[in-house]
Amino acid sequence: MNGATRTRLEATLAALDPKARRRLSQRAATLQREARAEVRAQRRKGFRRAGPQPDDALHEWMLWALLQDGAGEPAEAPAEDDEAAAHEDERQGVVLSAARGAAEVLVGEETILAAIAPRLLAEQATLIAVGDEVTLVRRAEDRWELQRVAPRRSRLSRPDPQDPLKERVIAANVDRVVAVVAATTPPLRVGLLDRLLVAARRGGVALTVVVNKLDLADAARRVELDELLAPYEALQVAVHRVSASTGEGLDALRRSLGGALCVLVGASGVGKSSLLNALEPTLAAQTGEVSEAVGKGRHTTTRSTLYRLADGGRIIDTPGVRAFGLWRVGLDELNEAFPDVAELAPDCRYGDCRHLDEGEADCGVRRAAAEGRLSAPRLLGYQRIARSLLAEQG
Repeated sequence: MNGATRTRLEATLAALDPKARRRLSQRAATLQREARAEVRAQRRKGFRRAGPQPDDALHEWMLWALLQDGAGEPAEAPAEDDEAAAHEDERQGVVLSAARGAAEVLVGEETILAAIAPRLLAEQATLIAVGDEVTLVRRAEDRWELQRVAPRRSRLSRPDPQDPLKERVIAANVDRVVAVVAATTPPLRVGLLDRLLVAARRGGVALTVVVNKLDLADAARRVELDELLAPYEALQVAVHRVSASTGEGLDALRRSLGGALCVLVGASGVGKSSLLNALEPTLAAQTGEVSEAVGKGRHTTTRSTLYRLADGGRIIDTPGVRAFGLWRVGLDELNEAFPDVAELAPDCRYGDCRHLDEGEADCGVRRAAAEGRLSAPRLLGYQRIARSLLAEQG
């Protein structure tokens, strides 16, 4: 089959609900068994039948079964009158928020609550995200259905917490990932910043770091923060030190964000919602306090939501994260987020050096860290992620 046909078949397969997918899988297995019997009956070495071969993956047989049903054929062009009528009942918008089975979509200046088409529900977490550009179709006078999702320009994603083999898209079509950390409590975790930097670069998005609650940091803590953040600033990552309470640094942050679509990500309690309210006081984003008992913030945002700012910017607020997994990142992509590590790799004795357990005599990266030419936290950050990626690969 040609590439266009395969693309249509893959899209059809992805949209099937679990029950239909099981039926298709059973049918594909039957077709595969019949093909094996056909090959055996021929008793000719190297005999190849039309379509998938008996030893091909079941996935290929599922696509073949769909093709037999005509799923790979391009849709017939509608008549001019039908097309005009269809456009009257279609509207394009941007997803503001999505819950199971429905989405709030901004269409012009109007917010529409639309049901999600049944064929999209099975893969909703992957196919529909805040920031997606979508097409709504009118199903009744006051009832709209989300039918299509436009290709994404960028994304921030992670493995689905319920199924690590699936991708969970947190935000789509964003220009900037804004990693929000607290100056004091909860403690700044550079490991989370490292992972967000990797995920942002993989998704085609720039990273900005915002240190909130600066008013709570004394002079000694501010020096510590400068040392922790210096490696990121050396990588041309924008770092802003602000206080949502006093307004310190907010004007510079506003100018930096401009009219971009940004997604706020950070641990609970760092003040994402408070920061959002400080940037746009007219918003009613809920805020919460940090629990002194455990030093962690309470979750005040329960799902990702897109807010519009008066200056034309748009910000997606997300629930607090305790950990951030990486979706299908290889060591090559890890190197792109750690150019300070990668540029030292030519000094390693072996070309496949992973900079993990090799001795300093053989590993130029570890030797540079020992000599102070590479930040020790940066090397540790690289090693933590590299070990987790290697463990996932088995």
